[in-house]
Amino acid sequence: MHVLLTIAALFGLTALFSYVNERFLKLQQTIGLMLMALALTLGLMLLDVAGLSESFAEEKAFVAQLSLDETLLNGVLCFMLFAGSINVKLRVLGEEKLVILTLAIGATLLGAVLTGLASWWILGLAGVSVGLVFALVFGALISPTDPIAALAILGKVGLPPRLEAIINGESLFNDGVGVVLFTIFLAVAAGTQQPTMGDALVMFLWEVLGGIGLGVIAAGVMHHMIVRTSDYGTHVLISLAVVSLGYGLAEQLEVSGPIAMVVTGLAVGNFSLPRLAAKQSAPFETFWQAIDEVLNAVLFVVIGLHIAIVPSTGLVPTATIAVLVCLAARWISVYLSLKSLSLAGLLRADRRGLTNLLTWGGLRGGLAIAMAMSLPESPEKHVILHMTYGVVAFSILVQGSSISRFFSADKLKRLLR
Repeated sequence: MHVLLTIAALFGLTALFSYVNERFLKLQQTIGLMLMALALTLGLMLLDVAGLSESFAEEKAFVAQLSLDETLLNGVLCFMLFAGSINVKLRVLGEEKLVILTLAIGATLLGAVLTGLASWWILGLAGVSVGLVFALVFGALISPTDPIAALAILGKVGLPPRLEAIINGESLFNDGVGVVLFTIFLAVAAGTQQPTMGDALVMFLWEVLGGIGLGVIAAGVMHHMIVRTSDYGTHVLISLAVVSLGYGLAEQLEVSGPIAMVVTGLAVGNFSLPRLAAKQSAPFETFWQAIDEVLNAVLFVVIGLHIAIVPSTGLVPTATIAVLVCLAARWISVYLSLKSLSLAGLLRADRRGLTNLLTWGGLRGGLAIAMAMSLPESPEKHVILHMTYGVVAFSILVQGSSISRFFSADKLKRLLR
């Protein structure tokens, strides 16, 4: 299919699903979009099995052409991260910086290791062969959280600003941490590198600190240019250029592009945009908000469609194990992180309640599937795809749709003291 026709079909499908959801289903948008895309795919699959239609083969070819791993990891992710961070206020993040950093780094690291070890052990008991390093690769790619659906739903319930800052702040930075861990474990699994613990620590620090440094430089370039111009179109072009070139440069330097784009967005949103007149900053923010909403909507449709190319044999039992392991590992890693802050006198909170919220509200999204799709072909890849898709689908459809039932406005207000 021609590239333009592929893009047009994807936008058309997303627009149709969005219309149907708003008019009839009235679900939170990302949940509704993924549910309809998933229902479409499963419907075509059943028709194909019954011999009534050959459209499922066409959908598989269409989804394969989308190349989610290349499109997201090496394409639109930079725009989504920048767009998601320019409206986040550093003052609010600063008030909860210790909690955010502890969760984004400590809980993500611990969660990745716990998930990997538990998956390797339990799958082995179930007779599913997955090497320990590949299990750690799965732990790394599934640990980052995506708060889009959870924040939208909890916002309607009445989410206190401090909690929103913690959930949003953690998700902004744990994407980068997860990608760095994924890169390190994948290099070991593929045999391209066999780093010692010291080497792994150096690689981790280079990726993280290098990403922060590159983000500061990119923000400085963008700031210098947009505060010296006044045309809306010029501002948009400058931001698009700096974001895309900065992310590309991060790949060449082998530093974390996701962290670089988050830092760039935070710096521009907090230091550059306030320097512009309201008539200049408002359309700029509106443009990036639209980019964020459109790309996220399309992404969740793509997630629903991707079940078409996930191998079906053994999907349900493997995915069930992965869901249970991820929930348990997330709970333990978050609870221990919060407890360490409490013991140090840095946090006063209902630890169990806050852990329950961050666990059930810790949804996973397209980044995890994209990383799983990018794995080299191997027997382990099919197992990891099963686990990843199962966790993502469960978190969005089940956790996302039920979170407001478990956490009332009064309960949310009592979590932090």
